[in-house]
Amino acid sequence: MPQTTNKYESQWLNGEISSEKFLQNANSGDSKSILVKSLSKTVCFDVPNKSTQQEAWANLEKKISEEKSQKVIPLYRSYWIGIAASLILAIGAFFIFKQSNVSANHSIVATSLAEVQTVYLPDSSVVYLNAGSKISFSESQWQEERTLELSGEAFFEVKKGSDFTVETRLGDVVVLGTSFNVKERNNILEVACKTGKVKVTVKPSGESQIITPGQVLATKDNGIKDVSSISLVYIDNWRTGDFDFESVMLTEVFEELERQYNVDLEFDMNDIQDRTYTGYFNNRNLTEALQLVCSPMGLNFQIEEKQVKIMNKSVLTP
Repeated sequence: MPQTTNKYESQWLNGEISSEKFLQNANSGDSKSILVKSLSKTVCFDVPNKSTQQEAWANLEKKISEEKSQKVIPLYRSYWIGIAASLILAIGAFFIFKQSNVSANHSIVATSLAEVQTVYLPDSSVVYLNAGSKISFSESQWQEERTLELSGEAFFEVKKGSDFTVETRLGDVVVLGTSFNVKERNNILEVACKTGKVKVTVKPSGESQIITPGQVLATKDNGIKDVSSISLVYIDNWRTGDFDFESVMLTEVFEELERQYNVDLEFDMNDIQDRTYTGYFNNRNLTEALQLVCSPMGLNFQIEEKQVKIMNKSVLTP
């Protein structure tokens, strides 16, 4: 036996003590039983809810004894434990392989700052993924269940077929065949419908509502905040690098600037707190975008490589 085997393991394997005696002493003191620890961690040694560990061990010994020959040979327990250990390894390898196979068929697409990606799903539906966003889905199960998870913002063009579900941390969006935009940021979910119909279910309340083309639904505090109208051309104009805002918190506009240009904006919250912005910028020129946002808000800015400092116009800068 290996040196790591304690004396109670050796005695039990040699048939010198009972299973009950072995279990009582195997994990006592400083000598922990490797055998018990290994078997107890495998899926084939789960103790039933109404059974004690001793009962489960006795059942295992009984099964082993039923399989062995009626003629007892020395160290028979070592022989059968060897077989059991081999089975444990085989089962473990199976589950590891199965998990690896599931991971291999699970696709994750993430965009970095200042990056937009177009993703083609297995059924030819298309996802346009905005900067700083991520989707994940199972390719192998897609035909049975068209479901994906989204973090960030994306525009979807869905092929007609079975239910198509977009899961987010704040709610789920279900459609059959349509086009729509989903944005989940800062604990707010916004869903805008461009074609067809979209059903939005808010988590965890379960409150749901169907929206139609030209409508946008927004959530707040785990419920539906409102459903308002939006021009169809504005729903997914970010795909072409254009961003329109109507009474949006200025902090959210600055966050979008950071995502689109991969820069860090530094500003004093006292200068912009509770201020909203209505206007436009694009992602083609940082200076122009900052001018379009800052000038009407009475703000100045300085650009130093990847750092942008925002300040009131009353603050003099060198």
